Amino acid sequence: MRKTIILSTLAMFYSHSAWAGGFEPKTMLDPMSSRSIDRGLVLGKGWWEFTLGSDVKLSTGYWNSEGEQVDFASTNWTYSTQYLNFRYGITRRAEVYWKLKTHYVSLMNDDLGTNTDQFGVGDPEFGYKFDVYRVLSPLTSVIVYANYKAPFANEAPGNYVGGPNTFSAFVLTTGTADLTLGTQGKKQFGPMALSLDLGYVVRFSGLALYAIETELNQFMMRVDPGDILRVDTKGELQLGPINLSGGALYQQRQAFKIGNTVQSVLPSRDLDVIIDSDGWSLDAYTGLTFNFSNRADLIVRAQFPIYGEDLQFFPIEEIHPTYGNVYTGAFAFRF
Repeated sequence: MRKTIILSTLAMFYSHSAWAGGFEPKTMLDPMSSRSIDRGLVLGKGWWEFTLGSDVKLSTGYWNSEGEQVDFASTNWTYSTQYLNFRYGITRRAEVYWKLKTHYVSLMNDDLGTNTDQFGVGDPEFGYKFDVYRVLSPLTSVIVYANYKAPFANEAPGNYVGGPNTFSAFVLTTGTADLTLGTQGKKQFGPMALSLDLGYVVRFSGLALYAIETELNQFMMRVDPGDILRVDTKGELQLGPINLSGGALYQQRQAFKIGNTVQSVLPSRDLDVIIDSDGWSLDAYTGLTFNFSNRADLIVRAQFPIYGEDLQFFPIEEIHPTYGNVYTGAFAFRF
C-alpha cells in the first residue's frame, strides 16, 4: 500500500512537471486575432514579427514647378527598396521596431544607349510605439510613436572634377538624419475600419557629399532637406481571410537649404533657400492582405501618384521623388 501511494505521488509530480516544462500553454503572449481588422496598432506583449518585402517604383517622368507631369525623354528610371522589418512587443501597450533596407536602381536611356544600375544599402530605421488608448471590441486604438532614420546609404555621386561623365554612383539618401513624431488612430465598425496617421518628420541638417562646393573645392556642404508633414488616411474591409484596404497619403515639404556651416549653436543658421524646392504631394494606394492565421500574412499593395511639385535633385528620391507607380509585395511572420 505504501509503495502504491509513493508511486502514485511520484507519477502525479512527474506529470505536472512535464506539463509545466514542455507542454503548458504559453501565457506570455497577448491574444492576437487572425484577422487584420481586429488587430490593434501595437503588436502585443511577447510577439515577434518579421516582414520581408520589396517596393518597386517604375518612374515615367517628373513633376515641374507648376505641378504638371512631364514625361522622361527616352529614359526609364527604376527605384526599388528591399526591406526586412522587425517588431517586438515589449509590453501590452508598447513595441519597438527596426527596419533594414537595401536599394536597387536602374537608369536607362535608349537614345544614348546607356544602362546604369546600382545596388546598395539603405538608411536603417528604428522606432517605438505606445498605445495610449485601446478598446478591444469593437477595436479602438490610439497610439503615439517616434521613428529615427540614420544616414547610412551612399551619398557620394563620384568625382566632379572631370565633368558630368565622372558621376558614377547614385545617391540613395539625404545624407542627414530624420526624426518622425506622430500619432495614429484606428476605429473598427464591424467588418470595416478607418485609420488616421498624423506625423511630422524633422530633417536635421548635416554635411552631404553630393552637395559640392566648386569655388574653394571643399567637396561637400551643409544641407537641410526640409521638414515634412504627413497625413495618411486608410479604410479597411475584411472579407473572411482577405483584408482590402485603400487610402491617400498627403505630404507637405518645406524648402531645401544649402550652404556653409557656421560656428554657432545652429550650424545651419545661414543656409540659403533653394527657390521652389518646397511643395506638396498626394498619392492614392490600395492593398490586399491575406491572413493565413494570426502568425502569417501575405501583403500586396499599389501606390499611384496624383500630384507633386518639382524635380530639382534627380535622382535622389528621398528629396524630390519622380512620379510613377509603386508596387509592393511582402510576407509577415509572427511567433
